[in-house]
Amino acid sequence: MANDDNQLGKNIQHLRELYGETLDELGEVIHFARSTVKGYENGSRKPDPHTLNKIAKHYGKTVDELLYMDLTELIATKMEVDSIKDILDLFQKILPLYSSEDAMRNSKFRNGYKFCHQIMDGFAKGETLRGTMITDAFQAFIEAFDELECPEAAANLMWTIFVWWTQIFDVKQMMSLQSEFLSNKLDIKDYLKIKENESDDLKEKKHGFVSDFDEIITEILKKLKSDSKWSDIADYYIALKYVFTMVDSELSPEMNSAVGMQMMLTFAKIGNPHALNFLKTSLST
Repeated sequence: MANDDNQLGKNIQHLRELYGETLDELGEVIHFARSTVKGYENGSRKPDPHTLNKIAKHYGKTVDELLYMDLTELIATKMEVDSIKDILDLFQKILPLYSSEDAMRNSKFRNGYKFCHQIMDGFAKGETLRGTMITDAFQAFIEAFDELECPEAAANLMWTIFVWWTQIFDVKQMMSLQSEFLSNKLDIKDYLKIKENESDDLKEKKHGFVSDFDEIITEILKKLKSDSKWSDIADYYIALKYVFTMVDSELSPEMNSAVGMQMMLTFAKIGNPHALNFLKTSLST
């Protein structure tokens, strides 16, 4: 929590610069002159509650975050990909799949594993996934988990849940941004605009998804944490939930993601190989 007398001003200035805006551009959003915005930033002026709410909404933040948290450590991120193959490679590094001889003897596990690879093949070819493919994989691993209670099934269940989460988006909006993304033009400003303009229906879908899967995710993570050999992957997925904003909290999506990155850094410092791989992958993109 921030305790700087002018933390609000520093937060506004940092977000404006992160967003790539000038004083005049932010002034146009809140209907004030650049001198007023500059006053907010240097602390000589304080925005009224209505204006403060407009600034927070514009940058995808809550008013409490603007007032009480240090947002100046947030950094601009930009994913650089040259092809669908690059996206696929990145995806595979971030979301690992698991198997073992014992697990593969179970027909349910084999089916789930097969579905996962069909999903990845579809991604590689740029194909639209068949509607039930992810749910088929999820159901197969649920049945395998009930029969075997093996950690491989638990870990792959998390894989299916995260893949499922990535499929919840506004189709029209994502199609309009597809060319910018693949040509390396989608940056933090575009991302913040997407979050700001999410439809109520999309927000409701995300909220429903998190609510529906909260209990089963907790059970999966408990199973993984109970096995010392799989504890690291459980911690990794806990952090990844925040990085992917697959949580229901009072924080903004970007702030949840920042919390997840801090968790990832902490896990990496104590030797979590999955967190280390994630950070290495993130820095190399």
